[in-house]
Amino acid sequence: MTGTEHPLVTDYLATIERKASFLPAGRREELLADLREHLAVAVGEEQDPEAVRTALERLGSPSAIVAAAREEEPEAAASPETAATPAAGPRPRTRNTVTAVLLGLTGLAGLAGSLPAVAALIVGLVLLWTSDAWDRGTKVLATALTLATPVVVALGAFLLAARFGPTELIAVLVVGIALPAAAAVRLLRTQPRAA
Repeated sequence: MTGTEHPLVTDYLATIERKASFLPAGRREELLADLREHLAVAVGEEQDPEAVRTALERLGSPSAIVAAAREEEPEAAASPETAATPAAGPRPRTRNTVTAVLLGLTGLAGLAGSLPAVAALIVGLVLLWTSDAWDRGTKVLATALTLATPVVVALGAFLLAARFGPTELIAVLVVGIALPAAAAVRLLRTQPRAA
């Protein structure tokens, strides 16, 4: 049995096919063929249910895939199933941007003083972890990059205390600003998933 014949994969594809019934038949078949091709590589001959689930989660939920297909077909009529689902509007996208910017600015806020940095960090992390826009791996990476900033700055100051000059100060500050900025870029570049 190949990976695309695994029961979890066949259920996943059947769900997408059902939810994408609003698409023209040719477009729906193209979408399913692309997904089968991707899953043949991602799952391979894997039979372990957890490994297959992980591969499916990386690909995205059926709802997210169908929502992306819907965006490519704006003239398609909404199916009764999606009529009850609130449309993704500017509000979630704005929240995602605010979350990324807050986390990205924690390094700069740290230069202004500890209270603004701590406030930006706490609010940004709460927004990040209460959002459905990103998968767990992206959230963990963004959190690690953001929380690494105070550790890197403190460690740099400790290790370089004996010869802490302008060059060392600039290096510590650049790293302290670059880590949360990298987290923000990652969040902004990662395609938010549909709820």
